[in-house]
Amino acid sequence: MNTVIWAGTVVGAVLGLLHAGYVYRLVAVDGHLRAGYYAVWTLALWLLFGTYVLVLWVISVVAYTIARPFKWRM
Repeated sequence: MNTVIWAGTVVGAVLGLLHAGYVYRLVAVDGHLRAGYYAVWTLALWLLFGTYVLVLWVISVVAYTIARPFKWRM
C-alpha cells in the first residue's frame, strides 16, 4: 500500500505541475495577480488526490481490458 501512495504522489506531482502551469498561463494572460495562487492550489490538490487518480486509472484499465474481448460498452 505504501508503494501505491508514493506512486500516486508522483503521478499527482507530475500532473499537478502540468495543470498548474496551464492554469498559471491561462490566468496570467488576463493580467491577474492571482495566477500564482491558483497554480499553487492546483498543484496542492493534485498532490492530495494523486493516489486516487492512480488507483482509479488502474481500475479503469483493468475494466477496459476485461470488457474489450466481450465487446461490452462502458
